[in-house]
Amino acid sequence: MARKSKETQGEDKQTLANTIGLPVIESAGGLVCNRYHHILLMFKRGKWDMPKGRVEEGQSREAAALREVQEETGLQLSKLSVQGKLVSTWHTTSHQKIRYLKKTHWYLVEYDGDDDDTNPQVEEGIIECRWVHLSDLPSYRELLIGRINYVVEFWHKNLAYIPKD
Repeated sequence: MARKSKETQGEDKQTLANTIGLPVIESAGGLVCNRYHHILLMFKRGKWDMPKGRVEEGQSREAAALREVQEETGLQLSKLSVQGKLVSTWHTTSHQKIRYLKKTHWYLVEYDGDDDDTNPQVEEGIIECRWVHLSDLPSYRELLIGRINYVVEFWHKNLAYIPKD
């Protein structure tokens, strides 16, 4: 049996995007963590979520994540900074009766502040933003959206206890 060349090996690569045939939307979001290792969760449509949204044309994923955090939580943009990429998640969504595959790029976003007041973006269905301490995370798990739980779990197991310089 003949081996495929490196050039043709990539042609058969199966990805989520090319196997289900839906158009892909890119979005970006942030797991916001403050100096006390509290993370910011938002209550939206009966579940705990994190800020995220569509990457606009000409905008970097990191800039989109920061913009969405600011818009959805009311935190000052000047106090927010991307510390690095966490993971990506996929889910399906629909808009005007068209189904899409949405890929969200998640970033660790540091908030240079305390458990400061927030201003939830009510027009997006966000009714509350809450700073959550690591020790309180288990009581939120049941109402965390599955993909959000995955992002939080990745951060919690791999990065939450790394001391800051």
